[in-house]
Order: sequence, then C-alpha cells, then structure tokens
Amino acid sequence: MATFTQGLRQGLPRHPGGPAWPPADEAAAPAPAGAVGTAVQEAAPAVAAAEPAVAVAAVEPAIGVAAAPRAAVAEPAAGAAHVPAPDSAVEVALRRGLPRVAGGEPWPPAALVRVDRSPAPAVTPSVGLPAVGGTAVVSEGADAATADSPAASGAPAAAVLATAETPAAPAPAGLTADTVTEEVVLRRGLPRIAGGEPWPPAETVAVQRRLAVAPDVATAPAAATAPAAVTVPAAAEPSRAEVIDSGSLAPEPAPVALAPSTPAAQGESAPVVQPPAAVEPAPGAPAAPVSVSTPARPTAPTRPAEPAREPRRIGSRTLGGWARILGWGLAGVVAAAGIIVLAARGVTTLPGVPGFLERYPGSYELPESAPVGFPVWANWMHYLNFFFMVLIVRTGLQVRYQKTPPAYWTPARGGKKISINLWLHTGIDLLWLANGAAFVVLLFATGHWVRIVPTSWEVFPNAASAMLQYLTLNWPTEHGWVNYNSLQQLMYFTVVFVAAPLAAITGLRMSEWWPKDADRLNRLYPAPVARAIHFPTMLFFVLFVIVHVTLVFATGALRNLNHMFAASDTVSWVGFAWFAGGLVVAVAAVVAARPLVIAPIASLVGKVSSR
Repeated sequence: MATFTQGLRQGLPRHPGGPAWPPADEAAAPAPAGAVGTAVQEAAPAVAAAEPAVAVAAVEPAIGVAAAPRAAVAEPAAGAAHVPAPDSAVEVALRRGLPRVAGGEPWPPAALVRVDRSPAPAVTPSVGLPAVGGTAVVSEGADAATADSPAASGAPAAAVLATAETPAAPAPAGLTADTVTEEVVLRRGLPRIAGGEPWPPAETVAVQRRLAVAPDVATAPAAATAPAAVTVPAAAEPSRAEVIDSGSLAPEPAPVALAPSTPAAQGESAPVVQPPAAVEPAPGAPAAPVSVSTPARPTAPTRPAEPAREPRRIGSRTLGGWARILGWGLAGVVAAAGIIVLAARGVTTLPGVPGFLERYPGSYELPESAPVGFPVWANWMHYLNFFFMVLIVRTGLQVRYQKTPPAYWTPARGGKKISINLWLHTGIDLLWLANGAAFVVLLFATGHWVRIVPTSWEVFPNAASAMLQYLTLNWPTEHGWVNYNSLQQLMYFTVVFVAAPLAAITGLRMSEWWPKDADRLNRLYPAPVARAIHFPTMLFFVLFVIVHVTLVFATGALRNLNHMFAASDTVSWVGFAWFAGGLVVAVAAVVAARPLVIAPIASLVGKVSSR
C-alpha cells in the first residue's frame, strides 16, 4: 500500500510580520492514499445491529470556503461493526482563518477533531441520490479498486452516502431528479502578497445542481415503483464541487442502504445503492409541491465613485473664492465712493470752505521760463516706463509666490545660481532704471523739471483744493499741456524722485549683487527691512497707475492721450491708436514671459538649466 505525507496548507499570518498559519509542525503525518481527512464515526445502536457500520466523512460543500477535513469511507465486512484502531486515530486542531466580522475571533472556533489514519478500501460511488434529512457525504481516494472502476486508473472516487441518524420515510410520489450544470464565479479573498491581486485568480467552476421535477402522473412508467441499482462515475477532479439540492426531493429523511461488498481486490463488483421503492400516487391526487432552489448569482463588484474634482486654485484660494472677494470688493468700493462723495459735498457747504476754494483753485502759476507741451522723447519714455512697470510687477509676483522655479540661470563667469524668474525680474529692473535715469537727465537738461518739481509753497493748499474738487466730482480746470494742477505735480514728483529710488535701493539690497560679507552695512540696512519696504512700494505703483489711467479717461480721454502718446494738443484718435497698440504689445510681452521664450535669451549671457 502506497503512503504519502499529508501537509496542512499554510495561509496568511495571524499578525503582521508573523509566520504563516498554521505552524508547519502540525502539517506532516503519514496517511494512506484514499484515507485523507477526518473520520467521523456515527454509531447508531439500532442501525449497527442490522446494517454494516459505515465510517462517514463530512464535507463542507460551500463554494469559496476552504474544504473542511474529510474522512475516509471504511466499509467493514457484512455484519461487523466498524471500530477504528486505537493507535490509528489522532487529534488535529482545526485550521482557523479570518474572522467573520471585523475585530472578531478567527473562524471557525478553536476545536480538535479526530483523524483516522487507518487504511480503508475504496467504495465505488453509487447513484447520486440526495441525502434527505441527513448529511450528504463525499469520500475521495482508495487504495484498491476493481479493474473497471475509475479508482483503478488513479482518479479519485466520490461516493454519495447518507447518515444513519434519521428515520426512514418514503420519497414524494411522482418526482424525478434532473441535473443542471452551471458556471459559478469563485469567491476571491485576500491577495497572497502585499499589493497583489485577490486570491484565487478570477475564474469559474462548473457546479452541478440536482433539481426536482414533477412529471406527468398519467404518463409515468409503472416501472418507477421497482427499486433499481444504479452506479454513477466518480468525479473527474477533486477540486470541482458538486452541489446537490436535495431538500426538494424528499421533505422527510429516508435512509439509503449500501449492499454488502467484498474488497475489490477479489474481483467482485462494486457496491451499489438500493433506493427506496417509489410509491405511486392515488388516481386524482394532487401532485406534490416542487421546491427548486435557485443558485445565488454573484453580484458584480460596484464601481467606486469617482472622487470629486478638485477646484482650480490661484494661490491659497479657489477661483470661485477670488471671484467672491472681487465682487464684494467692488461693491465695497462703490459704496465707499458714494459715501465719500456725499461727505465731500457736505464739506464744501461749511463756512469758509467756498472762500478757500476760490483763493486756491488747485494750481499756481509756473515761472515764465517753463516750457509748454510735451516733447517726443517724453512720450516714448512715458510709454517705456509703463511697459517695464507691467513686466516688473508680473515677474515680482512670480518671484514672491512661486515655490519651484521652472528653470535656473547661472552667470557665464560663474556665480550663484538663481531662478530664471528672478533673472528676468532683475534684468527688467535694470532697463527700467536706465529709462528713468535718462528721463531725469533730459528732464533737467530741457527745463521740463519745473513741470513736476514744486517751486512754491502754494502747492500744498492748491493740492488740498484739487483733492476736494475731485472728491465732489466737480473736476478742477485741466490744461496739462501747459501746467499740471498741484495734486498732479506732487504725485509725479513722488513717483519720480521718491518711489522709484526707494524701489531701486530696496531691490538692490535683496539682490545677489549686494555684498554678503559687509557686516556693518548689513547691520545698518538689514534685508528684512528692505523686504518690508519693497513690496508696499510695488503696491503704491499699482495704485498710482490705476488712479492715473482712470483720471486720464475721466477728464478728456482723447486730448489727454494725444498729450502722452502723440505730442499734440488736439482732439483726435491718433493718441488713442498709439495707446491701444502699446497696450497690445505690453500684454503680448506678459504672455511671452515664460521659460520657453526667456531661456534662449538668458542663455546668451549665462547658463540655463532645469535644476
């Protein structure tokens, strides 16, 4: 008799990082072929006295659950009771798996079962009648078989038996059995490795279901009442599951007797199952109800809902957040402007205010040597100042808020590597300073400095008068071709001689050109102070441009644009055309200020790299 070692299959560990479960030392024990599993001896005294005792093994027929331990089917000689040898039965702990509920105990509960290691003869499977009222049992494997049995070729045999615990009862009349084969999707569990696919792989198995069928009573053959011995072939594959829905065939249990048999080695025929005789129903009796079990179809896995799309963000807020802030801001500006206009008009009615406005109309007389009009160089430098300011603001905000620069620039002669945005910001700063320096030189060389530099203390009361007139929406007299009002003069003086130098000095302190090892100079002028001044100065320039452009369009747009862009005091569309063209060029420059365009230019004076 051939023997082999049966090992329990090891699964996932019980805790992270632990060994596979169950331990390997519980695995090995020699077991004869055909006697694999757990022997369950059901001894009914009444049955044992009349029928041969049969060792029956119970199998858990659930699809997707690991098979329970199986027992060998041992059929003793006729009239002899089956008693396993004391030394052939051992106790083995049931293998436990994952808990049924989260956080629960492993399933099934901890228990010991007795395993019969004694050899057992093969039992050729008989007709697959359902186990009614009892437990359907499948036994696999045999050491010996007849020459024409499936076990002789090495294929495992399967025998469908019934327990002897339940009393006998006749099967329902007029019912026959029909076998239906279905493809059922295997239940899948945890993956074998972390991040792997669920195990086992996605596949289906053939499941046979025996369903009760109620034939026509009138046409039922009379031979149905005679008992018949039928044999069914053994299952081809042990891994295939044959599910028998037998609850509908007989509402009450009925025993199935096995014909006594001798060992197959002696050349005798295999045992057969003798089904009970069917009872023909009385004429006119109603047919018995038919109960057909429907297999549960595996539900398709539900597709996970797509995550909500993240809203687009600009800085720390979403686009909708900025829109709400802008809307509330505009509403607040309009409301504040209305309140200020009403308050200013109320101030003009106070005693002494009308006389103050008459004495100081908003401007004072310039010296007789002051030039009239705007030269062409002033028009071009005015536009270049606007062009460079737009790019400076744009690149300055990039340097301030961009965390990961798109590229880096290194001087050709070596030096510290800086972001390409900082290189562009610094380069435009130099062009803006050069344009401003040339403007100041030409301003003093041509005598136009008296237009923006106050020459009388009357500039202050006239500036207050002009401010009050602006707030009441009663504009002061405008004739910028000859003379600015005092408020304009003070603002232009502040922009050219205060704000521009302040922006240049603070920018130089934060740049790479500032000497890092000048300790005394750095203590006198620390970088945090320069940073605290530089950004508000940029905000001042932005606010000045907004107010300046608004007043240009509100106090005679065509004439003012001709002053600034066409060097003319006429009212025509020439200045507006130059302004529109210059605005298009500025917007195009802002759009083109990106690494794809900047990198070739920066590589002419240094090295551009992505890291």
